[in-house]
Amino acid sequence: EKINRKMKRPRPQNQYTTRISIKSLEGGGKHIFAPCSIGGTRAIMLIDTGCSNTVFDCSSELFSDVRLHELKGTNKNYSLNASIDDVKVGKIKQFAIGKFTTDINRAVFISLEQINTLYETMIGCKIVGILGSDFLKKYKAVIDFGSGKLTLKE
Repeated sequence: EKINRKMKRPRPQNQYTTRISIKSLEGGGKHIFAPCSIGGTRAIMLIDTGCSNTVFDCSSELFSDVRLHELKGTNKNYSLNASIDDVKVGKIKQFAIGKFTTDINRAVFISLEQINTLYETMIGCKIVGILGSDFLKKYKAVIDFGSGKLTLKE
């Protein structure tokens, strides 16, 4: 006897989807936030597809155990539409967005103090970093505004 069941397509093992929040901020524009964790501690990242490089906040307590080294040379411009002089690099262990987990061997750290002052006022919390297009491209990110989901692939 033939059984007619709708079969769910199995999710590829290397594909991870998590909820994101899309907030309208005063003054216009929509900002996309993704929950993340650093070494098992929960935090929030801003997703900015126009930011060339992913950066993390050097003043966040979550990175107190990361050995930071000053980035020397002329390759200091890490987007945000500005030249940034105080750029550091370090290794982040156990960076996760949803069930997607990776180590970031050459994480870039800058001060996000001005940005966090804005977000603390507008949404009541700070971000630990900005996911830029380098990370989004590397992990083949798909941002689904309709369902409020971010999908990453290894």
